[in-house]
Amino acid sequence: MRDVRAVKTTGLPLDVVREERQARQAQAASARLSRRQFLGGAGAGAAVLALPGRASAAHHQPVVAVIGGGIAGLTCALALRDHGISSTVYEASGRIGGRMFTNSRTWAAGQTSEWGGELVDTGHRTVRRLSRRYGLPLDDLPTFEPAGAAETFFFDGQYYSKADADRDFLEMADIVQADLDAAGYPTRYDDYTPAGAELDNMTIYEWIETRVPGGHSSPLGKMLDFAYVGEFGADTTQQSALNLLYLLAFQPDADKLALFGESDERFRIRGGNQRLPEAIAADLGDSVRTGYRLSRLTQTSGARYRLTFDRGNRTCEVLADYVVLAIPFPVLEQIDTQGAGFDALKYTAIQGLGRGHNGKINVQFQSRGWLGTGPWPGISSGASFTDAGYLSSWDTSRGQAGQQGLLNLYSGGSVTDALRSTRAFSTGSDPGAALDIQQGLQQLATVYPGLSWNGRGTVSLFHRAPHAQLSYSYFKPGQYTTFGGYEGAPQGNVYFCGEHTSQDFQGYMEGGALTGKDTAFDMISEIRGNSPDRTNWPLRNRR
Repeated sequence: MRDVRAVKTTGLPLDVVREERQARQAQAASARLSRRQFLGGAGAGAAVLALPGRASAAHHQPVVAVIGGGIAGLTCALALRDHGISSTVYEASGRIGGRMFTNSRTWAAGQTSEWGGELVDTGHRTVRRLSRRYGLPLDDLPTFEPAGAAETFFFDGQYYSKADADRDFLEMADIVQADLDAAGYPTRYDDYTPAGAELDNMTIYEWIETRVPGGHSSPLGKMLDFAYVGEFGADTTQQSALNLLYLLAFQPDADKLALFGESDERFRIRGGNQRLPEAIAADLGDSVRTGYRLSRLTQTSGARYRLTFDRGNRTCEVLADYVVLAIPFPVLEQIDTQGAGFDALKYTAIQGLGRGHNGKINVQFQSRGWLGTGPWPGISSGASFTDAGYLSSWDTSRGQAGQQGLLNLYSGGSVTDALRSTRAFSTGSDPGAALDIQQGLQQLATVYPGLSWNGRGTVSLFHRAPHAQLSYSYFKPGQYTTFGGYEGAPQGNVYFCGEHTSQDFQGYMEGGALTGKDTAFDMISEIRGNSPDRTNWPLRNRR
């Protein structure tokens, strides 16, 4: 009943209210348990789960514990299951999906938005194939835009046409290519060029100042700066220049600027992205468990691992032969792993990898007045980049029924940190969120004037969610050459997956899914002594 009352007072969906309550209870229980353990009563409330399949010999089924019920952990468990290796997925919250979290309850006309990850690239094969496996259609979003539609750019109080942006970028394209040629790809802690190291230690801000004609005083320089604050969730003074280079240098069309290179953000799962992790979890059945918050991981004298979980007002322990940590590094850092056998470089990565702060202000309008022609140049799709305050926008209602329209106002870094919302997920009934929504509407009116808001809005700040504590990861200056590529390196029989461990898809849902898949196949090779073909999975090679 408390949750139902909270729904009425906050306007939040029931699953959001329940998750916040469970997180508060888990934190309170953790504090109580720590005090009890200090007083010598640690054993009183702990139970050891005797799970089947102890791997004392190679021919026995190993016990595999997967920590984290987001797309990485679920994909890993699915691939293992498909190849005859069972595992148990332990999720700390009461909800499956991690940062794939759909809001289907706030909007008129049954429209949906995403609290977290939203857009899928053409090159995101793992997410696309998993969606196909479970019969989840992907909406091809550009097909729902007016013919010839493009982004709208607005800087220094005036529109900056796409044609001008294309021309300005073409003038510096050779500089971008020269930097890529000198740096090479990828740049890793164990494999980098002198130019790669130099660019790694340079900030994006410095790169724009030294490479873009006119630096930050030019429209292109300002646009690149604001775009990459949103793309990685941190100010450009806090990011390695390689973050920008490794997207911007891979242009699909030599004559037209694509701000994020080959990342085309073309698809979304129809009905909401959360449908995918829910489908995988349903397939895995009772091997997926919620409400298990890992508090300690230690290696035993027999080379197994002891996992201690907080379960509200009690603890339980699990013994496992293999452990997969499919949780963000900020969450992992709060777990006691001092007895797990991790090396110094792994701890450097866990503690140091950048933690993006991004904000999503979704607002619904009576109609989609941003589409087509207007006071802006060209034909608008609803996608915009601006210095008016919110950084960027896109049309979340593409492919959805109803005349109403949803726009997402996206921010990052210090712009996000200046928002008044204090909760991870909130609606306009929250005072801080109401202020943020009103401010966003005022800023949006500068770029798209005359829109008719219907009074509905939400604010999402995933870095405030206790089971995430970031929107996604990024590299700070110098981190590619310090530990880049080591984030996912196993430590004994402890494996790591998630977008933060992905070389090619850091920050994307694909990064979580692909590293979950690759981790599973690496484990299969270790456990079975052979290497099954991973090329077509999950469409083929199913058990």
